[in-house]
Amino acid sequence: MSQTSTQTIAVLICTWQRIDGLARCLAALEQQRRLPDEVIVVVRDSDTSSAEWLRTRPAGRLTVHLVRVMRPGLVAARNAGLAACHADIVAMTDDDTAPLPDWTERILVHFTADAAVGGVGGRDRCIDGRHFDDRRRAPVGRLQWFGRMIGNHHLGYGNARRVDFLKGANMSYRLSVASSIRFDERLRGLGAQAYEDSTFSLAVARSGWHLVYDPAILVDHYAIERDEPRHYASIARLTDRDGFRNYAYNGVVAIWDELSPPRHVAFFVWSLLIGTGALPGLLQAVRYMPRLGIGSWQRFWVAQQGKMAAYRDLLAARRAWPERPAMREPLAGRRAQ
Repeated sequence: MSQTSTQTIAVLICTWQRIDGLARCLAALEQQRRLPDEVIVVVRDSDTSSAEWLRTRPAGRLTVHLVRVMRPGLVAARNAGLAACHADIVAMTDDDTAPLPDWTERILVHFTADAAVGGVGGRDRCIDGRHFDDRRRAPVGRLQWFGRMIGNHHLGYGNARRVDFLKGANMSYRLSVASSIRFDERLRGLGAQAYEDSTFSLAVARSGWHLVYDPAILVDHYAIERDEPRHYASIARLTDRDGFRNYAYNGVVAIWDELSPPRHVAFFVWSLLIGTGALPGLLQAVRYMPRLGIGSWQRFWVAQQGKMAAYRDLLAARRAWPERPAMREPLAGRRAQ
């Protein structure tokens, strides 16, 4: 880490009624060896408590800008934050993380070393309140040829390497790249909107930029109770069918622009017959019957509903493009001009 950088760096945080977590995150940013040039915190207009806390918090070493957003969902919040950013590099993290003191410094090293790098990500070391998740997995951020996504960003180890997509709790981009792509408004949901991070980073890579994952770029990620279930985090009986259906829907949107028609067929067959524990196909539904009983088949059915709805909408949009070119405009993944 001997390289120095003259590039400026901003940190973008989207928050929703989690003042304790946000306070811990900002305190960690105050301890950065390379202070961020600006910190942008995006708050929903209905979250008056977070906005008031930010306005009245004692001034410290950080330049913090409050951005208000009217629309619900992380996609709108991320896009509003990007629009307010003026630095060369924008680093994104969640309001339940605490970046380690060399976080911004290590991020800038990668952008300085290689002009072809458009995005940099790192490990989010998960904490359940008392213990770190110290398991290790070698494959990180891979999109297999038939559409299966392998994340493991929280378990990565070893040297920095190229990946296919990044994770929102710990990812950064050149602003010139990020502002020309934006987060995908096709994604469903009113809160976290699953796959918003992978969809965005896949679009960056599709534009010709390299994505780098470096497990030494660390944030501590605290398990804070959320208003909505994190469907990707556990395999349990459904308590939010609409949210799970949206999760499955977004999974198809995420890989839609990455696959050729034959690969889409392969994905459809694989996801129907096999799938994953989180989004089960037939074999996974059978596998989890001893644990979930009929609930395993409920998960299977709702997952298929979400995926089929996504294919219906995406195919309809594709057929409409020649007649209505303007429909292309809000879609993420367009190559920067």
